[in-house]
Amino acid sequence: MIRLASFGLCCCTVLLLAGISGCGNTIPTASVSGTITINGKPVQGIEVQFVPEAKVRPSIGMTDADGKYKAEFLTTQSGVALGPCVVQMSIYRGESMKNYLPKKFNEESANNPEFQLDVVKGGIKFDYDIKYDGEIPPYVPMK
Repeated sequence: MIRLASFGLCCCTVLLLAGISGCGNTIPTASVSGTITINGKPVQGIEVQFVPEAKVRPSIGMTDADGKYKAEFLTTQSGVALGPCVVQMSIYRGESMKNYLPKKFNEESANNPEFQLDVVKGGIKFDYDIKYDGEIPPYVPMK
């Protein structure tokens, strides 16, 4: 009888922990990828962030040497939450991690229609050429 009660208690505990951890409650996402360039040239290390209108975490992609990125929602789930979102882009360089892009590409992007997307089930492609006057230090991978 004690073993049955212990087994029942263990089962209840496992079910409770699964419910708390959100097991089975994944956010629906769709693939978002593309190419980001600066003045027509690919630049490695541009952070592309997709901030959903829904109150869920943003997805982030990082450009490679060819300027290509793919957004990730979690390390275990790719894509961007379905629905409207705002695109924000940043280029952090140096020890101070200064962002070299103007506010237009991050803080003010919510007011710019070209940075407002609607992510649909089939996924979308977002390509953008940043017009930038100035010098951006070379990309140095983090260790």
